[in-house]
Amino acid sequence: MCTFPRPDWSFEKASGVKNGKPNFAGYFFECMSGFEYQVASHMIYEGTPELVEKGLAITRAVHDRYAPAKRNPYNEIECSDHYARAAASYGVFLAACGFEYNGPAGHIGFAPKITPEDFKAPFTTSEGWGSFSQKAAGGNLTAEIALKWGKLRLRSISLATDSQPASATVEVNGKTIPAVINYSNGTCTLTLPEDVILTAGQAIHLVLKTI
Repeated sequence: MCTFPRPDWSFEKASGVKNGKPNFAGYFFECMSGFEYQVASHMIYEGTPELVEKGLAITRAVHDRYAPAKRNPYNEIECSDHYARAAASYGVFLAACGFEYNGPAGHIGFAPKITPEDFKAPFTTSEGWGSFSQKAAGGNLTAEIALKWGKLRLRSISLATDSQPASATVEVNGKTIPAVINYSNGTCTLTLPEDVILTAGQAIHLVLKTI
């Protein structure tokens, strides 16, 4: 949170007294990993190579501090006790995936910030979970949304692309489905004519071509 590097600093001078007990000094050199993860995820969401690298560096520093060789890696201590703020670490994962999801609208999207040319990661939704993968080369992109458990209702899918696709193919369980293409600011959104409901073991395959 902050430090006080003065050479004459001391706990006794800084603590103050309230109800006969030292007050506040225990917070002066405190570190809250939840805040660190928030900063890291924000940097990664911004997407520039420099900020992505810095966001990953912050996350790595937290990991090293709580490395399994030193202590329980799932017990990130704050104020010498245990808080839920450290769960913000999941936000770093979502940022790296560029994940977005709107259950009522039936929308899902991915914009990987790390190795977008060959990317794979799990995802969770309100009623199911699965994996997303994509490969990009020569301006073209192929992707798969595979459901492993539960169900997933979809009406639109967004993918990050460097340029506007000339065509898009959406295939569900071997059946080609027409889709309306909308491109804006590096994001291609494919809108389906009707809801598609995936169940465990099913997948949507997508191909975006620039030429």
